Amino acid sequence: MFLNTTLIYAHSWTLLRLAVLLGFTALIIFAIILIIASGLAIRPIAEAYHKQQQFITNAGHELKTPLAIISANTEMEEMLGNESEWTKSTKEQTQRLTELINHLIALARMSETGEIALSKVNLSKIVESASRSFSSVMKQKDLTFKTKIQKDIFVSAEEKTLTELVNIFLDNAQKYCDLHGEVSIDLHKNKWNNNASLIISNTYAGGKNIDYSKFFDRFYREDESHNNKKAGFGIGLSMARDLVHTFKGKIKVEYHEDMISFIISLKTLK
Repeated sequence: MFLNTTLIYAHSWTLLRLAVLLGFTALIIFAIILIIASGLAIRPIAEAYHKQQQFITNAGHELKTPLAIISANTEMEEMLGNESEWTKSTKEQTQRLTELINHLIALARMSETGEIALSKVNLSKIVESASRSFSSVMKQKDLTFKTKIQKDIFVSAEEKTLTELVNIFLDNAQKYCDLHGEVSIDLHKNKWNNNASLIISNTYAGGKNIDYSKFFDRFYREDESHNNKKAGFGIGLSMARDLVHTFKGKIKVEYHEDMISFIISLKTLK
């Protein structure tokens, strides 16, 4: 007795192909529905975030005008012979507010644009120029300033933004360096991966028991308050981290033998 199973196998393969086709079709339809639904759900949040960034930018520009007037009026008072500790304090606080507004506007713009046009930039020249600019500040504060800069290291970045990045770390180093301490900047090519390695260090004896994992959080302070003795608002390092990530680089902070070091790694170009 013989049984012809050809039709049975043919129907089985047809059923399997139909099941796979229906499964993929259902998966595609489900994915489309999910994308549309998630887009509708996220749209109000995205619009609110965009409006928030626009508000920060617009408010920042509006605040600059009264601050400029206050600063000019204070300087005029001093020129008229009314200089005192109060006028000096007013000028200092006006300068601090101006710096805060500039940082907030820069962060808002970076969040709005999302991308920066990258090109071939000479990092060595930028670091040398920034070092010369800060050398007088180091001397005025009686700090030892050491530089070691390898020539002609080119990276993929945006020149003005990269200059701002270097200035942020040098300003942070001189601001938080110990009295009569040391600030150093070292730029070289890493032997292992040929990336540009920028290391900015400063003496910081009180940094032994600090949680450095939170150092790049926005508005982070060591004492979790804004009553820090040092001038600053805790957003400079956050902005610096965002800039490094924009350049497709890496950043980390290390502490060793009373020295805190910020290490930035960027891809080099020939």
